[in-house]
Amino acid sequence: MKLLNVGIFAHIDAGKTTLTERLLFEAGVLRALGSVDEGTGFTDFLEVERRRGISVRDATVSFAYGDTAINLIDTPGHADFFEETELALTAVDVAVLVLSAREGVEAQTELLLHAVKRRKLPLLVFVNKCDLEGVNFTKLNTGIKKALPCEPFFCSIDDFTENAVTALGDETLLEDYLSGTLKEERLFTELSRACSSAKIAPVLFGSAKTGDGVKELLKTLCRFYDFPAAENAPFSAFVYQVEHRKNLGKIAHVRVFAGKLGVREDVFNRRTESSFKAAQLKRIKGEKYADLPLLSAGETGAVLGLADVRGGDFLGSPPPVAPLSLFTPYLRVRVTPKDEEALPALKAALEELADESPLLALEWRKEKRELTVAASGRVQTEILKETLLTRFGLQAEIGEPSVIYRETPARAGFGFEAYTMPKPCWAVVKFYIEPLPRGSGLVYESITSEKRIAYRYQEHVKTAVPRALEQGLKGWQVTDLKVTLVDGEHHVQHTHPLDFFTATPMGIMDGLRNCGTILLEPVLEVCVTAPENALGKVTGELSARRGTLGDPLFFDGKFTLSAQVPAEETFDLGEKISSLTGGRGSYSARLLGYFPCPEGHGRERERVGVNPLDRSLWILHCRGAYK
Repeated sequence: MKLLNVGIFAHIDAGKTTLTERLLFEAGVLRALGSVDEGTGFTDFLEVERRRGISVRDATVSFAYGDTAINLIDTPGHADFFEETELALTAVDVAVLVLSAREGVEAQTELLLHAVKRRKLPLLVFVNKCDLEGVNFTKLNTGIKKALPCEPFFCSIDDFTENAVTALGDETLLEDYLSGTLKEERLFTELSRACSSAKIAPVLFGSAKTGDGVKELLKTLCRFYDFPAAENAPFSAFVYQVEHRKNLGKIAHVRVFAGKLGVREDVFNRRTESSFKAAQLKRIKGEKYADLPLLSAGETGAVLGLADVRGGDFLGSPPPVAPLSLFTPYLRVRVTPKDEEALPALKAALEELADESPLLALEWRKEKRELTVAASGRVQTEILKETLLTRFGLQAEIGEPSVIYRETPARAGFGFEAYTMPKPCWAVVKFYIEPLPRGSGLVYESITSEKRIAYRYQEHVKTAVPRALEQGLKGWQVTDLKVTLVDGEHHVQHTHPLDFFTATPMGIMDGLRNCGTILLEPVLEVCVTAPENALGKVTGELSARRGTLGDPLFFDGKFTLSAQVPAEETFDLGEKISSLTGGRGSYSARLLGYFPCPEGHGRERERVGVNPLDRSLWILHCRGAYK
């Protein structure tokens, strides 16, 4: 039986979950259709999803259609949960993009297509809500063709063969078609090859509400997409979701890329470099599970018993896809319990939620007894508050968002430390620190010989440098720099194994003091789609938020506008755009990068822990004599 892993993706309110419901109904999984608005959707089984009528987590359902086994993943559509959606993109073979016929390609759609293109993921487009009045299909098709990362194949139009041949762009096929010698079997073989390799994307039209076009969607998936499984290779898998259930404990939802995994077999986590046994294996059916003896290449399933696992982890052998560059937090909110005595319970609850979604980027500042999480928008923080109450019985307050700034060296310079007293100790380091272009991160190099610093100690330095840069002169992580270990010295008698862990932060901070640092702020690329009559209001709002605006593009009575806006100005921007456009505007945002912060903006952060620039106190701290 052929196997397909299919993800359903869409801008919010395009009808994505309704389409999932209809697909399950057509496949015989459901006897009756649920309703998103009434909170009875099969894949929206979390209490908060049913109450709000939106998807906030990935939901997987496995079923068979004809001779094809399908693992279907319904993903969140709201912009605040886009990072959850990106995890699912790594787990699927083909992305089904749902568009609203009336709205067409919206702001969040552009963001999804950007992620699909980056992953070179096969794509199928389902234009939903075609039963609504006022749809201009000519303009809609033009917009789709312009937006897609590959050639669209409008396969719902009457002349199926001509459109297929045109989309494939093969001169031999075209000649055979014009001469009347093109065989249907050959055409469908070429279509399957082109769809599966992401060269073309079928575009179907219908209505999830009425069921029109849904069977055609299932048939197209089964006929035009085929991905052979690497069964004989070593086990390799990706964790696209983690959840906790009272009766089962911690559950890792995985996509197996290659090989097989049996019950009680060891599973190696590449992030933690540790192994745990797969206690149980399960097939996923929404909120229900069925036991499995084995998970094989190409399948998705649930693994129990992996204590250290979290979403985004790669398991087993090196993956056939590039590791994810996970969401970089740029806004944080403080989470505090209403009852101070509940702080340990709140910390445990947030740790559990951070396992499920590492994008929360939980930070516990022990010295200040402070819990903070990453935030994308107000809807996300409201749902976090609801989840803490309904799932854990904890009343918590969510603070106002604060920006995560960074710093970078203002100029090149040297840092030096000679940690030779009080004995026994001996670690001398000399660094050359230089700024790099934006987005470079940290580059480390050693040009010191083993005679000066033994290689085992050089490894200690290499490990200590990133840790030393977690807090710079202004209290923020230091980035976009190159650190070169240019010289140093160990002593065969006096050097203790931990001496270079003590000396390195002092040398690094000495270098930063000599170089100086400048503050960097996160800047987002914002995209707004709205009716033309709202252009003035939207541009005024973006300008007032220090936005750098691009030129608007006009299409079918709407405009699309891109702008670069500092993150500190964006937390409630989605809600504001909705208000200014009477609910008819759509908004998406992604981190563009970190850029120098203008005078009068940004802030320094109080350092946590001992500062290595306070040399005496730092040495006492490292020796365990000061806490």
